[in-house]
Amino acid sequence: MTTDQLPPRAEWYDNFMSGLTKKSKYMPYFISLGVVGVTELGFNVWQRRKQPDLEVQSKKRLQSWIEQAETAADAVALSGISPRVAIVTGGNAGLGLHTSKALVEAGYRVVIACRSVKKGNEAVQTIEEQTGIKGMTSVMTLDLSSFESIKAFSVEFKLLGLGLDLLVNNAGLMDIPFTLTTDGFESQFGVNHLGHYLLTLELLPLLHRSHHGHGRIVVLSSAAMYPSQGIPYAQLRSKPGYSRLGSYAHSKLANMLFVKALNRRLSAAGSSVTVNAAHPGTCRTDLFSSNPIANLPNGPAKGMFRSAEVGAMGAVYLALAPELDGVSGEYFFDQIVRMPSVNALDEEQQEMLWAKSVEYTGVDFDL
Repeated sequence: MTTDQLPPRAEWYDNFMSGLTKKSKYMPYFISLGVVGVTELGFNVWQRRKQPDLEVQSKKRLQSWIEQAETAADAVALSGISPRVAIVTGGNAGLGLHTSKALVEAGYRVVIACRSVKKGNEAVQTIEEQTGIKGMTSVMTLDLSSFESIKAFSVEFKLLGLGLDLLVNNAGLMDIPFTLTTDGFESQFGVNHLGHYLLTLELLPLLHRSHHGHGRIVVLSSAAMYPSQGIPYAQLRSKPGYSRLGSYAHSKLANMLFVKALNRRLSAAGSSVTVNAAHPGTCRTDLFSSNPIANLPNGPAKGMFRSAEVGAMGAVYLALAPELDGVSGEYFFDQIVRMPSVNALDEEQQEMLWAKSVEYTGVDFDL
Protein backbone atom coordinates (compact mmCIF):
# COMPACT_ATOMS: atom_id res chain seq x y z
CA MET A 1 0.00 0.00 0.00
CA THR A 2 1.32 3.46 -0.88
CA THR A 3 1.02 6.57 1.28
CA ASP A 4 -1.43 8.22 -1.13
CA GLN A 5 -3.93 5.47 -0.26
CA LEU A 6 -3.82 6.38 3.44
CA PRO A 7 -6.15 8.98 5.03
CA PRO A 8 -5.31 12.56 3.98
CA ARG A 9 -3.12 14.81 6.07
CA ALA A 10 -4.61 17.55 8.23
CA GLU A 11 -3.13 20.47 6.30
CA TRP A 12 -3.72 23.03 9.05
CA TYR A 13 -1.68 20.94 11.47
CA ASP A 14 1.19 20.50 9.00
CA ASN A 15 1.19 24.19 8.10
CA PHE A 16 1.12 25.36 11.70
CA MET A 17 3.93 23.07 12.80
CA SER A 18 6.08 23.88 9.76
CA GLY A 19 5.62 27.56 10.52
CA LEU A 20 6.57 26.94 14.13
CA THR A 21 9.91 25.44 13.04
CA LYS A 22 10.76 28.69 11.26
CA LYS A 23 9.57 30.94 14.08
CA SER A 24 11.38 28.85 16.71
CA LYS A 25 14.69 30.27 15.52
CA TYR A 26 13.78 33.39 17.46
CA MET A 27 12.31 31.75 20.58
CA PRO A 28 13.80 30.10 23.67
CA TYR A 29 12.93 26.40 23.77
CA PHE A 30 10.68 26.74 26.80
CA ILE A 31 8.50 29.13 24.75
CA SER A 32 8.47 27.21 21.45
CA LEU A 33 7.84 23.90 23.19
CA GLY A 34 5.22 25.60 25.30
CA VAL A 35 3.46 26.58 22.08
CA VAL A 36 3.63 22.96 20.91
CA GLY A 37 2.28 21.78 24.25
CA VAL A 38 -0.62 24.23 24.30
CA THR A 39 -1.46 23.32 20.70
CA GLU A 40 -1.47 19.62 21.57
CA LEU A 41 -3.61 20.13 24.65
CA GLY A 42 -5.98 22.30 22.63
CA PHE A 43 -6.16 19.61 19.97
CA ASN A 44 -7.06 17.03 22.62
CA VAL A 45 -9.88 19.24 23.95
CA TRP A 46 -11.16 19.98 20.41
CA GLN A 47 -11.01 16.29 19.50
CA ARG A 48 -13.01 15.28 22.57
CA ARG A 49 -15.68 17.83 21.75
CA LYS A 50 -15.86 16.61 18.17
CA GLN A 51 -15.65 12.97 19.26
CA PRO A 52 -17.10 12.63 22.77
CA ASP A 53 -16.95 8.86 22.34
CA LEU A 54 -13.25 8.97 21.44
CA GLU A 55 -12.26 6.32 23.99
CA VAL A 56 -15.00 3.96 22.77
CA GLN A 57 -14.14 4.46 19.10
CA SER A 58 -10.45 4.05 19.84
CA LYS A 59 -11.08 0.72 21.55
CA LYS A 60 -13.18 -0.44 18.59
CA ARG A 61 -10.38 0.41 16.14
CA LEU A 62 -7.86 -1.26 18.40
CA GLN A 63 -9.98 -4.40 18.61
CA SER A 64 -10.29 -4.45 14.82
CA TRP A 65 -6.50 -4.43 14.37
CA ILE A 66 -6.09 -7.10 17.04
CA GLU A 67 -8.70 -9.34 15.41
CA GLN A 68 -7.01 -9.03 12.01
CA ALA A 69 -3.67 -9.88 13.57
CA GLU A 70 -5.22 -12.79 15.49
CA THR A 71 -6.57 -14.22 12.23
CA ALA A 72 -3.09 -14.05 10.74
CA ALA A 73 -1.63 -15.58 13.92
CA ASP A 74 -4.09 -18.49 13.73
CA ALA A 75 -3.02 -19.18 10.16
CA VAL A 76 0.61 -19.11 11.25
CA ALA A 77 -0.11 -21.58 14.06
CA LEU A 78 -1.75 -23.98 11.63
CA SER A 79 1.28 -23.80 9.36
CA GLY A 80 3.55 -24.84 12.23
CA ILE A 81 5.53 -21.59 12.25
CA SER A 82 6.18 -20.13 15.70
CA PRO A 83 4.28 -16.98 16.79
CA ARG A 84 5.44 -13.52 15.84
CA VAL A 85 7.92 -12.04 18.30
CA ALA A 86 8.08 -8.41 19.44
CA ILE A 87 10.43 -6.42 21.65
CA VAL A 88 9.00 -3.34 23.36
CA THR A 89 11.49 -1.09 25.13
CA GLY A 90 10.02 0.42 28.26
CA GLY A 91 7.13 -2.00 27.90
CA ASN A 92 6.58 -2.13 31.65
CA ALA A 93 4.66 1.15 32.04
CA GLY A 94 2.61 3.84 30.32
CA LEU A 95 2.40 3.67 26.55
CA GLY A 96 4.74 0.69 26.48
CA LEU A 97 2.55 -1.37 28.79
CA HIS A 98 -0.57 -0.75 26.72
CA THR A 99 1.37 -1.49 23.53
CA SER A 100 2.68 -4.75 24.97
CA LYS A 101 -0.79 -5.79 26.09
CA ALA A 102 -2.29 -5.14 22.64
CA LEU A 103 0.47 -7.12 20.94
CA VAL A 104 -0.08 -10.10 23.25
CA GLU A 105 -3.80 -9.98 22.44
CA ALA A 106 -2.85 -9.94 18.75
CA GLY A 107 -0.94 -13.20 19.12
CA TYR A 108 2.61 -11.90 19.59
CA ARG A 109 5.17 -13.28 21.97
CA VAL A 110 6.31 -10.04 23.66
CA VAL A 111 9.63 -9.37 25.33
CA ILE A 112 9.49 -6.36 27.64
CA ALA A 113 12.93 -4.75 27.64
CA CYS A 114 13.43 -2.51 30.68
CA ARG A 115 15.89 -1.63 33.42
CA SER A 116 13.94 -3.08 36.35
CA VAL A 117 13.15 -6.79 36.22
CA LYS A 118 10.85 -6.30 39.21
CA LYS A 119 8.75 -3.69 37.39
CA GLY A 120 8.88 -5.79 34.25
CA ASN A 121 7.51 -8.82 36.10
CA GLU A 122 4.74 -6.68 37.56
CA ALA A 123 3.85 -5.64 34.00
CA VAL A 124 3.80 -9.28 32.89
CA GLN A 125 1.43 -10.10 35.74
CA THR A 126 -0.82 -7.17 34.79
CA ILE A 127 -0.93 -8.22 31.14
CA GLU A 128 -1.67 -11.85 31.97
CA GLU A 129 -4.42 -10.88 34.41
CA GLN A 130 -6.07 -8.45 31.99
CA THR A 131 -5.82 -10.64 28.88
CA GLY A 132 -6.04 -14.13 30.37
CA ILE A 133 -3.13 -15.08 28.09
CA LYS A 134 -0.31 -16.85 29.92
CA GLY A 135 3.26 -17.51 28.86
CA MET A 136 3.41 -15.02 25.98
CA THR A 137 5.10 -12.16 27.85
CA SER A 138 8.58 -12.13 29.33
CA VAL A 139 11.13 -9.65 30.66
CA MET A 140 14.75 -8.98 29.79
CA THR A 141 17.07 -6.40 31.34
CA LEU A 142 17.98 -3.47 29.11
CA ASP A 143 19.57 -0.16 30.08
CA LEU A 144 19.47 2.16 27.07
CA SER A 145 21.95 4.52 28.73
CA SER A 146 24.68 1.88 28.45
CA PHE A 147 26.11 0.56 25.18
CA GLU A 148 27.44 -2.45 27.10
CA SER A 149 23.95 -3.28 28.38
CA ILE A 150 22.45 -2.91 24.91
CA LYS A 151 25.01 -5.23 23.35
CA ALA A 152 24.59 -7.77 26.17
CA PHE A 153 20.82 -7.68 25.71
CA SER A 154 21.19 -8.23 21.97
CA VAL A 155 23.50 -11.21 22.43
CA GLU A 156 21.23 -12.77 25.06
CA PHE A 157 18.14 -12.28 22.92
CA LYS A 158 19.75 -13.80 19.84
CA LEU A 159 20.74 -16.87 21.86
CA LEU A 160 17.05 -17.50 22.60
CA GLY A 161 16.57 -18.39 18.94
CA LEU A 162 13.11 -16.83 18.80
CA GLY A 163 13.66 -14.66 15.76
CA LEU A 164 12.23 -11.14 15.68
CA ASP A 165 9.35 -9.61 13.74
CA LEU A 166 8.71 -6.30 15.49
CA LEU A 167 10.79 -3.80 17.43
CA VAL A 168 9.01 -0.96 19.23
CA ASN A 169 11.43 1.75 20.35
CA ASN A 170 9.18 3.17 23.04
CA ALA A 171 11.32 3.98 26.10
CA GLY A 172 12.43 7.54 26.67
CA LEU A 173 13.41 10.38 28.96
CA MET A 174 11.97 13.90 29.01
CA ASP A 175 12.68 17.22 30.70
CA ILE A 176 15.35 16.01 33.14
CA PRO A 177 18.34 17.76 34.74
CA PHE A 178 21.67 17.40 32.95
CA THR A 179 23.14 13.93 33.36
CA LEU A 180 25.44 11.77 31.26
CA THR A 181 24.94 8.21 30.07
CA THR A 182 27.45 5.53 31.00
CA ASP A 183 29.23 6.31 27.73
CA GLY A 184 29.38 10.05 28.34
CA PHE A 185 26.49 11.49 26.31
CA GLU A 186 23.71 13.80 27.47
CA SER A 187 21.05 11.41 28.74
CA GLN A 188 17.97 12.46 26.76
CA PHE A 189 19.85 12.25 23.46
CA GLY A 190 21.77 9.19 24.65
CA VAL A 191 18.70 7.17 25.63
CA ASN A 192 16.07 8.48 23.22
CA HIS A 193 18.28 8.25 20.14
CA LEU A 194 21.71 6.66 20.58
CA GLY A 195 20.52 3.76 22.71
CA HIS A 196 17.72 2.92 20.31
CA TYR A 197 20.00 3.42 17.29
CA LEU A 198 22.43 0.84 18.65
CA LEU A 199 19.69 -1.58 19.68
CA THR A 200 18.02 -1.36 16.27
CA LEU A 201 21.25 -1.92 14.37
CA GLU A 202 22.18 -4.88 16.59
CA LEU A 203 18.79 -6.54 15.98
CA LEU A 204 18.33 -5.53 12.34
CA PRO A 205 19.59 -8.84 10.86
CA LEU A 206 16.91 -10.71 12.84
CA LEU A 207 14.19 -8.37 11.57
CA HIS A 208 15.50 -8.78 8.03
CA ARG A 209 15.17 -12.56 8.38
CA SER A 210 11.68 -12.45 9.90
CA HIS A 211 9.92 -15.81 9.52
CA HIS A 212 6.72 -13.94 8.71
CA GLY A 213 7.76 -12.15 5.54
CA HIS A 214 8.91 -8.78 6.80
CA GLY A 215 9.91 -7.07 10.00
CA ARG A 216 8.62 -3.76 11.33
CA ILE A 217 10.34 -1.09 13.40
CA VAL A 218 8.21 1.45 15.26
CA VAL A 219 9.91 4.55 16.66
CA LEU A 220 8.12 6.75 19.20
CA SER A 221 8.73 10.32 18.11
CA SER A 222 6.99 13.55 19.09
CA ALA A 223 5.77 16.92 17.87
CA ALA A 224 8.52 18.26 20.13
CA MET A 225 10.82 17.83 17.12
CA TYR A 226 9.37 20.89 15.38
CA PRO A 227 11.15 23.60 17.42
CA SER A 228 14.58 21.92 17.10
CA GLN A 229 16.86 23.72 14.64
CA GLY A 230 19.29 20.80 14.45
CA ILE A 231 21.35 18.54 16.70
CA PRO A 232 24.00 20.49 18.70
CA TYR A 233 26.68 17.79 18.48
CA ALA A 234 29.30 19.97 20.17
CA GLN A 235 27.12 20.13 23.31
CA LEU A 236 26.27 16.45 23.70
CA ARG A 237 28.97 15.82 26.29
CA SER A 238 28.98 19.03 28.34
CA LYS A 239 26.60 20.97 30.57
CA PRO A 240 27.13 24.59 29.37
CA GLY A 241 24.18 25.67 27.23
CA TYR A 242 22.07 22.67 28.30
CA SER A 243 18.31 23.09 28.02
CA ARG A 244 16.09 20.39 29.51
CA LEU A 245 13.34 20.94 26.96
CA GLY A 246 15.71 21.82 24.14
CA SER A 247 17.56 18.55 24.58
CA TYR A 248 14.29 16.64 24.45
CA ALA A 249 13.36 18.44 21.23
CA HIS A 250 16.73 17.55 19.70
CA SER A 251 16.33 13.90 20.68
CA LYS A 252 12.90 13.75 19.04
CA LEU A 253 14.27 15.36 15.88
CA ALA A 254 17.00 12.71 15.99
CA ASN A 255 14.32 9.99 16.11
CA MET A 256 12.78 11.27 12.88
CA LEU A 257 16.12 11.84 11.16
CA PHE A 258 17.00 8.24 12.08
CA VAL A 259 13.75 6.90 10.60
CA LYS A 260 14.44 8.68 7.32
CA ALA A 261 18.10 7.64 7.13
CA LEU A 262 17.40 4.01 8.08
CA ASN A 263 14.54 3.76 5.60
CA ARG A 264 16.84 4.93 2.81
CA ARG A 265 19.37 2.23 3.68
CA LEU A 266 16.76 -0.51 3.97
CA SER A 267 15.32 0.45 0.60
CA ALA A 268 18.73 0.51 -1.07
CA ALA A 269 19.50 -2.94 0.37
CA GLY A 270 16.22 -4.34 -0.96
CA SER A 271 15.07 -5.26 2.55
CA SER A 272 11.38 -5.76 3.32
CA VAL A 273 11.86 -4.31 6.82
CA THR A 274 9.88 -1.11 7.33
CA VAL A 275 10.47 1.69 9.81
CA ASN A 276 7.97 4.40 10.77
CA ALA A 277 7.56 6.95 13.54
CA ALA A 278 4.50 7.55 15.71
CA HIS A 279 3.63 10.64 17.73
CA PRO A 280 1.32 9.48 20.55
CA GLY A 281 0.02 12.93 21.37
CA THR A 282 0.19 14.52 24.80
CA CYS A 283 -0.65 11.73 27.23
CA ARG A 284 -0.82 11.34 30.98
CA THR A 285 2.22 9.12 31.51
CA ASP A 286 5.37 9.06 33.64
CA LEU A 287 7.09 11.32 31.08
CA PHE A 288 4.86 14.15 32.27
CA SER A 289 5.24 13.37 35.97
CA SER A 290 6.94 16.74 36.54
CA ASN A 291 4.34 18.70 34.55
CA PRO A 292 2.08 20.77 36.86
CA ILE A 293 -0.87 20.62 34.44
CA ALA A 294 -0.67 16.83 34.20
CA ASN A 295 -0.76 16.65 37.98
CA LEU A 296 -3.98 18.63 38.31
CA PRO A 297 -6.97 16.68 39.63
CA ASN A 298 -8.77 14.74 36.91
CA GLY A 299 -11.62 17.27 36.76
CA PRO A 300 -9.65 20.37 35.67
CA ALA A 301 -7.27 18.34 33.50
CA LYS A 302 -9.90 16.04 32.01
CA GLY A 303 -9.78 16.13 28.24
CA MET A 304 -6.46 17.98 28.12
CA PHE A 305 -4.32 14.86 28.28
CA ARG A 306 -4.94 11.63 26.43
CA SER A 307 -5.00 8.36 28.29
CA ALA A 308 -1.99 6.12 27.85
CA GLU A 309 -4.26 3.58 26.14
CA VAL A 310 -5.30 6.07 23.45
CA GLY A 311 -1.73 7.31 23.09
CA ALA A 312 -0.44 3.77 22.57
CA MET A 313 -2.73 3.29 19.58
CA GLY A 314 -0.26 5.08 17.34
CA ALA A 315 2.43 2.48 17.93
CA VAL A 316 -0.06 -0.41 17.84
CA TYR A 317 -1.39 0.81 14.49
CA LEU A 318 2.10 0.91 12.98
CA ALA A 319 2.79 -2.54 14.41
CA LEU A 320 -0.39 -4.33 13.31
CA ALA A 321 -2.24 -2.56 10.50
CA PRO A 322 -2.11 -4.73 7.35
CA GLU A 323 -2.59 -1.69 5.11
CA LEU A 324 0.85 -0.48 6.18
CA ASP A 325 2.67 -3.36 4.50
CA GLY A 326 5.42 -1.70 2.48
CA VAL A 327 4.84 1.78 3.96
CA SER A 328 8.11 3.07 5.41
CA GLY A 329 9.93 6.23 6.42
CA GLU A 330 6.79 8.09 7.48
CA TYR A 331 5.66 10.11 10.51
CA PHE A 332 2.19 9.29 11.86
CA PHE A 333 -0.12 11.07 14.27
CA ASP A 334 -3.60 9.68 14.95
CA GLN A 335 -3.06 6.97 12.33
CA ILE A 336 -2.56 9.61 9.63
CA VAL A 337 0.66 10.41 7.77
CA ARG A 338 1.80 13.87 8.84
CA MET A 339 4.51 16.20 7.65
CA PRO A 340 7.54 16.04 9.95
CA SER A 341 9.59 19.15 10.60
CA VAL A 342 11.54 20.85 7.83
CA ASN A 343 14.77 19.84 9.53
CA ALA A 344 13.68 16.20 9.75
CA LEU A 345 13.29 16.19 5.96
CA ASP A 346 16.79 17.57 5.41
CA GLU A 347 18.85 14.73 3.93
CA GLU A 348 22.10 16.41 4.92
CA GLN A 349 21.02 16.45 8.57
CA GLN A 350 19.86 12.83 8.27
CA GLU A 351 23.25 11.74 7.01
CA MET A 352 25.11 13.83 9.58
CA LEU A 353 23.16 12.14 12.38
CA TRP A 354 23.91 8.74 10.90
CA ALA A 355 27.64 9.47 10.61
CA LYS A 356 27.78 10.77 14.19
CA SER A 357 25.81 7.76 15.48
CA VAL A 358 28.28 5.41 13.80
CA GLU A 359 31.15 7.41 15.28
CA TYR A 360 29.66 7.34 18.79
CA THR A 361 28.56 3.68 18.86
CA GLY A 362 31.00 2.05 16.46
CA VAL A 363 28.11 0.25 14.71
CA ASP A 364 26.88 0.82 11.15
CA PHE A 365 24.10 -0.56 8.94
CA ASP A 366 24.56 -4.25 8.17
CA LEU A 367 22.04 -6.93 7.33
